[in-house]
Parts: sequence; structure tokens; C-alpha cells
Amino acid sequence: PPVEFLRHPLSLSQSQHWEDAIVALSDLAATLAREEMDDVATCRMVGSTDLVELLLSLQSHPVHAVAVPVLEAWLTLQDVPTSERHPDLASPLYGRLVEVILKRVAYPPSFVSWEEELDVDEADFEEMRRLATDVLVGAYFLMRAGYLEKLAEVIMSVEGNGGAGVGTSNRGGTPYNNNATATATNNHQWEMVEASLYCLTAVSREACARVKSVSNAVRGGRDSPVSGDGTATASGLTQLAGMICAGGAQSASGRHPLVLSGVASFLGGYSAIWALSCPPPSILQILSYLSLAIAVPAAMEAAGKSVRSVAIASASTLSSAANSTPELYDGISATLAQAMDAALATGNAKAMNNVAEGCARLAVQLRDSTRVRAILSAMAMPTLQRARSALDAMVSSSGMDNSGVAASQMEAASQVLSSCLGVLREIIRFCDEPPKGSGDVHILSDVLTAAWPLLNDISSRQCCRANDAVLSSLLEVQSQLLGVVPALIAPYFKELISFVVRAYEETFCPSALDYISAAVELFDSEQSAMTVASGLDESGKDATFSQLLSHLCQYTFTYITQTKRPNECPQIIKAMFEMAQRYLLFCPGGLCQCPEFSSLFALATACLTECKGETESTRATAIFLTQLIGWKQIRLPPAKLSKMEQYAGTIDNLLAQHGEAIVKACIGGLSGGMPQILWPSLSECLFVFTLHIISTSHGADEPNSILYNWFYSAISAGVSSGDSDVTQIVNNSITPELKSNVISIVFGLAKEGVKSKPKAKMLLMDFGKICKGETSTDALLAYSLG
Repeated sequence: PPVEFLRHPLSLSQSQHWEDAIVALSDLAATLAREEMDDVATCRMVGSTDLVELLLSLQSHPVHAVAVPVLEAWLTLQDVPTSERHPDLASPLYGRLVEVILKRVAYPPSFVSWEEELDVDEADFEEMRRLATDVLVGAYFLMRAGYLEKLAEVIMSVEGNGGAGVGTSNRGGTPYNNNATATATNNHQWEMVEASLYCLTAVSREACARVKSVSNAVRGGRDSPVSGDGTATASGLTQLAGMICAGGAQSASGRHPLVLSGVASFLGGYSAIWALSCPPPSILQILSYLSLAIAVPAAMEAAGKSVRSVAIASASTLSSAANSTPELYDGISATLAQAMDAALATGNAKAMNNVAEGCARLAVQLRDSTRVRAILSAMAMPTLQRARSALDAMVSSSGMDNSGVAASQMEAASQVLSSCLGVLREIIRFCDEPPKGSGDVHILSDVLTAAWPLLNDISSRQCCRANDAVLSSLLEVQSQLLGVVPALIAPYFKELISFVVRAYEETFCPSALDYISAAVELFDSEQSAMTVASGLDESGKDATFSQLLSHLCQYTFTYITQTKRPNECPQIIKAMFEMAQRYLLFCPGGLCQCPEFSSLFALATACLTECKGETESTRATAIFLTQLIGWKQIRLPPAKLSKMEQYAGTIDNLLAQHGEAIVKACIGGLSGGMPQILWPSLSECLFVFTLHIISTSHGADEPNSILYNWFYSAISAGVSSGDSDVTQIVNNSITPELKSNVISIVFGLAKEGVKSKPKAKMLLMDFGKICKGETSTDALLAYSLG
């Protein structure tokens, strides 16, 4: 047979344990299949079936480097329409391939942890699973419900047929066959159960989309061509979930903790199907199962994510059911409280935040606001109690001698307090719906009543303000409260601002500036609760926020000139100019009449280079300058636009002072001085600056004008300072004529107005590629012709 030239060397290499030779032969076989796939898929090539059989055997090979290349061959086969393939290379082949991959992605039977595993490399194992996912998705699209049934049979053969179900669909269809015939036959084959769950979860998004499309068709009175498959999918999966959950989390964990982790991922991946197919009590049972799974370290992360997924997906279903059956509120409340208690007990911030988000988003969908307030309180109280204990521990540790024990206790308590504040932040974040009636109180009112004394105590403790994690978490909670319940916060706003400013003076925490940013935006509307409560008119608001900005600027200027350079505190620079951008958009009067406005502009210009190309801080600086220079194009409301017009002369004077530095920084960054991810921001800043100068200064686009000379000098300096390996080549290609050509094109586009900004950005980024030697100067021809 034609593949004998592969089979015989492969057999010899395996008998002699020549691993490198086996890898090379696997590469060769996979390459042959990919290159000749059109003929292989139709079996026109002699020996096609033998080649496919060889690929299947190589796919199951235990050596990672042998099995990986074959995956690409299956992906290439998937590109051939099934109507053009030989029938044997459609569902029959992929049924066998799923069985091969199932075994190949399974853990070793004796697996305990990666630290103790000697036979399998963790990186290879994870890569195999990651690369196999695309092949599994292709198999699902070909096999549909048959793919799910094959894997479910493996699980059912181990789990057995007993136990009450989570809930089966009432929409008809045939559930998966309980008479499992797959290879796993006893409780010791935990690794096959886990691998089956992994392969099921790998296609969950595609399977859920199919079921939802059928459901939408039924609701719309349409007949879906895949209704039978969709119904069978939903029915079979709910039956499988019922059998798994009936055994309890302890049963799954008893086989192996990784089985429980796989179950948790499976339940989360198919959350959309549970919401469509399961009755409300069954959904609560799934959430309860996941809550128990959170306590197992190996399943903690997966279970936390799945609680979030299931709670969000089923929120509408549970809300409608509770509206018609009020008794269900008690079950929902108990289930959410159980989930929160389980997450808090782990002490893991990610798990806690995921569960808090899911529970909060489910709770706010419920329609009885009185019950919602009670549920939110029940969720929040354990968190607040845990936070209070952590605060007391921090205060106690701060009064002890500077011993290692005290430091250890302080660190542990601060982590607990920070994570609890994170949970409170997540609960608050999704409770932004206003009261449903004029006489109703906000659903967060009870939570805020309980939390406010704690928040005040935390803010008053110097040991808390000195801890970066605790202070950041506290400010994030306060920012969320500011945005979600401004009417409840308004009476305390002056105290909060004083606390935030004091915290910034003491710690220079970027979150303090983020809080000010949120406050500036909140005061934008004259009808906002904050504006009404403060009693400030527009001029009073401008004066107040201008004074606040001036104070913050003075402290920041001192810090970055005497303590740390901008590149050493990028988060502060980022927060500072994001705050300045909020001022520009929502309180331009407060920005422009600030006594430190000129210094702030100078700092922004300097930070374009002083941040040394750090992505977030440089981008925030460039965006602020872009919007300030191009304030006429950002569509401000008439009142704010009028305010900016009053300070147009001030801005023009600042551009005259710092324009050359802006041009030099932007072109220097484009010509190799900054990462390519910053080029769009630098290109836009440079073009908006050019547009502004040319549109306001007569003759600015002429050769030998001041603007032209700034550009020419910046291009010359930027190219000369490029990468030493390519500088000489680039210097030879970027002639004086080319420099003049680039400048002329940019100026010409600027004369066309803001509509040419996308083209100008593309030009400047192509110029950057030329400077780096990534493309030739021919890239500019299209712009010249245009």
C-alpha cells in the first residue's frame, strides 16, 4: 500500500524506541494528509483509508510531540464539505476520533497532583487539551446529539442508572440511552469520567446555541429543521445532569476531586440549557450542588464560575416562577445564602467575587422589591461580619510590637478585609435599578444601613488607609455606591471627598483619583441627586471641582518630581489623566479655570516620553491631549462647548509652547521609541494637533513654516534614534524627499478636515513600520496617489 513507506519505518522506530524518528514520521504523515486532503477526503487517492487509520493510531500515541501534529490534519479535513467526502470520513470517522481524543486527554489513572506526577508533563497535557478543543467542536457539528450521547454513555456506565433527576424536558425527544456501552465500567475509571465531562464542556457553547435556536423557533411559531436534535440534546443533558447531581458533590469528589471540578464546569457550561429545560426547583438544586463543590479546593474555581453562569442564565426563569409562586422566594433566598457562605468560607477572592456577582444579578431580577432587599441583606451580612472581624484583627495587630507575628496577622487580616470589600463591591455593582415606585426604597437601602458604619470605621483607621489593597477596595466600594445610590450617598458626599483627598495625600492611591472621576461625571446633570443635594449651580460646581483638581495636581506634581518619576508610577499617571479627561467631558469649566491647568498640560506633554512607552499611562495621556486639542470635535453639549470657547485662547497658547514637544514625542514613538500597540493613540494625537494648527493658523501648512520644521526635525531625530540593527538601512531609505513627502501628505489630509483622520492614522502607522524596517517606502505610494 502507498502508506507502507510510512508504516514500516514507524513500526521499526517504535520497536527501537526512536522517539525523534516517530515524531518526524508523524509530522510527515500529517503533512501528507493536509497537502492531499482533497483526494484523501474523497478516497480518490489510493491508500487514503490506510492513511486515516495511521493518523488515528498516531493520534493515540502517548508521546505529546507525536500526537499534536495530527490534530491539524483533522482540522483540515473539517474544511472539506461533508457532501464532498467519502461517507466513511464523516460521522463514522469522527465517532472513532472522539474516542481516541477522549483517552488522549484523560489524566493518568494514578494522578494526584502535578507536583507528584512524573510520567506526564503539565504543559504538554494542557496544550493537548487546548488544541484538541477545535477538533472536538468540529466533531460536534458533524455528530450533533450523537457526540453528546457517546460521552454521556461513558459517564453513565460509571455512575450507574439510579437517582432522581435534576429535571427532564417536557418538550419530547428521546433522552440518552441509559444502557451505556462505552469502555468505562467501574468506579475506578475516574479519569474517563473527567475526560468525558471535559469533552462535553468543550462544545457547550455550540450545543447551547443550537438548543436556544430551537427554543426561539418554537416560541415564534416556526418549525426548526433541527428541532429533533435540539430537543434530544436538551433532554439528554438534563437527564445526565440529574443523575450526576443526585449522587451529590461528595460522591463525585470521592472518586477524585478533579471529577467534581469537571462536573462543576459541565454544569456551568450548559447553564443556558438548564434555564430552558429544568423546572425552578431543579435549577436551585444545581446551584446547591455547586455550592457544596466550592468547598473542595480542586473544584473551587470552576464551581465559583459556574454558580455565576447558572445564576445569570436562570435569573429570568426563576423571576417569572417566583412571581407566580411566591413560596419560591424562600428557596431562592436560602440557595443564594448557601452559595455566599460557601464562597466566603474558601477565602478565595475570585470564587467569592464570581458567586457574589451571580447571586446579585439573579436577585435584582426578582420582582418583589421587599423580598429582594431581604435576599441582598442575607447575602451581605456574612460578608460584613467577616469584614468586621478582619478589621478588628488589623487594629489589634497595628497596636502590637513590630514583630513577625504582628506583620503576619496584619497581612492575613488585610487580605480577608480586602476580599470582603470586593464581595460588597460586586453586590452593589449590579443593583443600579431605581426604585420601581415613587414611594419605594432602594433595594440596597438595608445593605447600606448595615455596611455604612463598617465603611466609616475602615476609612477612619490609619492602618487601613496605609494598606494599598484595603484602601483600593474601600474606594472601589465607595465609587460603586456613588454611581448606584447617589441619593443615599449625597448627604455624606463632602465627608467622603475629604476622606478621599486625605487618602490620596497619604498614599497616592490611584483609586482615589478614580473616585474623583466618578464624582465629576455624577455631577454632570443638573437634575442629579448629588447636584440637588449640594445646592451648587453651574459656576459653583466649576469652582468647587476646580479647587479640588488644583489641590490634587499640586500633590501629584510634588510626588512625581521629588519621589518617583512618571515611569515609576504609571498607575498614578493613568488615573490622573483619565480623571482629567472626565473633567474635560463633564466639567470643562473646572478643568480650564484650574490654576494648575497649564502645569497639567505641560505634565501631559512630558509624560508622552517620560512614561517610557508604558502602555496604559502613555495611552491615557495621549487620549487626554487628543481630546483637549480637538475639543471642537468631541461633540460637547452647547453649554460646555461655550465654556471651552472661553478658554480657546489659553489652549492655543499652550499648544504654541508645547507643540514642538508633542510632535517630537508622537513621531519619536511612531519611529520606534514606543510599542506598536500605542501607535493608534499617538497617530490620532499627532493628526488632531496638526488639524488644529492648520485650521487656525494661516500658512501653517506651507514648507518652512514652524509646523513643517517641527515635523521635519522630529522625523530626522526619530529615525536616527531607531533600532541599531536597522537604523542604517532605514536612514538610507528615508531620504529628505521622502520626509517632505510624508509631511505634505499629512498636511494635505489635515486640510481635508476630520473626515480624513482614519486615513491619516493609517499613513502614520505605515510610516512607523517603514522606520522599523517592517515595510518598504512603497507603502506611501497609495497615499501620494490619493
